[in-house]
Amino acid sequence: MKIYDDITPALKAILFHFIRGYTVWTSFIVPIEKLEGIASKWAEAYGTQLPAWKRQDRKEKKLATAVALAAPVISRPGMRQVMLMATEHALTMPKASDWAREQWLTRLPEFSEFVMVHEPREGAEYAWSWRIQERVLDGLQRHLVALVKAGDVGQLKHETTHLVQLYPLYGGVRRQIRRMYRGAAKLWTATRKSNWPGPDPERLPMMIGFRKDPGVVAGAKRAGEFLIFDGR
Repeated sequence: MKIYDDITPALKAILFHFIRGYTVWTSFIVPIEKLEGIASKWAEAYGTQLPAWKRQDRKEKKLATAVALAAPVISRPGMRQVMLMATEHALTMPKASDWAREQWLTRLPEFSEFVMVHEPREGAEYAWSWRIQERVLDGLQRHLVALVKAGDVGQLKHETTHLVQLYPLYGGVRRQIRRMYRGAAKLWTATRKSNWPGPDPERLPMMIGFRKDPGVVAGAKRAGEFLIFDGR
């Protein structure tokens, strides 16, 4: 099982595996001390430690194969979310197998506060990305409106800036936060008669790629292994 210290590369890994055929999954949250036991169990039952070429060989033979990962849980430092992803052949394995006893989910993957989506980019072409789950987004929006109504400039600026630093700004997430901040900025201007103190909705950080060396792009900084550009 691949264990990540940051949720950003974990979400990238899930996208990577999904588009390569690992489309059924299961996931849950456990105390960090249980990771080793779960990793050993999944390696024995599902071959999650097999090298990539062996997994590819099994896929070509239409045999189930799986990968596993774990990543931190937002605001829960002693916990980790684990995820087991398998090819669709896991759904048709013999009833006596470990594969058949697993409760596989077939909807688009969900991890942490995010859900995978296939949606158009700003240029109209479709791409796989992540979005904040609606239940979480609703809570964020209600809290933001409450901050605007309270009128505490310092707190609003701190929390809205912290959010864009905390959340991995995949395209879908960035578009959601931009819309949310646009609405909050309009409400602030209308009710407080002053400039919006939070981040500029039109210049939120954005992910521009995956590189080993973030120094190759001017203005970029590291978030996990991704490049974040602050100028757009």
